[in-house]
Amino acid sequence: MVTDLTIHHSGRMTRATVTGGDAQLKKLRNALLLKDFVIAAERENVLELRRRAYLSQDDWPIRINIRHNGHQIDICYFLYIPWGWISGFVLLALLVLPFAGIPNPVPAFGLAAVAAALAIYKQKFDCRPNARFWQQRPRQRWGETVERLLTEAR
Repeated sequence: MVTDLTIHHSGRMTRATVTGGDAQLKKLRNALLLKDFVIAAERENVLELRRRAYLSQDDWPIRINIRHNGHQIDICYFLYIPWGWISGFVLLALLVLPFAGIPNPVPAFGLAAVAAALAIYKQKFDCRPNARFWQQRPRQRWGETVERLLTEAR
């Protein structure tokens, strides 16, 4: 599958385009399953995989979408903040802050609203090798891992 490997980082998701057949696609699928990925959906030309977060190991949830059309295989992958985490944070801010004994809760509500808005706006992250700031190490590690799996699935 390594013959025509092209990787493009768009900020919200990383897109890899490779040339390969069904055997290479099956090798990639099996390698991802060994990395604790779970198949979320499998249709004729589409395979969607996800991996849950291991926050104690500094690892965030990741999704991989694989579409193949003949010998052209498009792979989109990204780390993300799940909607359950965002809604849980907002719910905690609304339920806990009024009873937390904070003398001036309005700024705390403002900070919580800004944090929730930022999490919604920047929910998906690409896996670029020079990632900085938010989720830096997991983004770099998964970018290297997926690229290595693509080159090994020949």
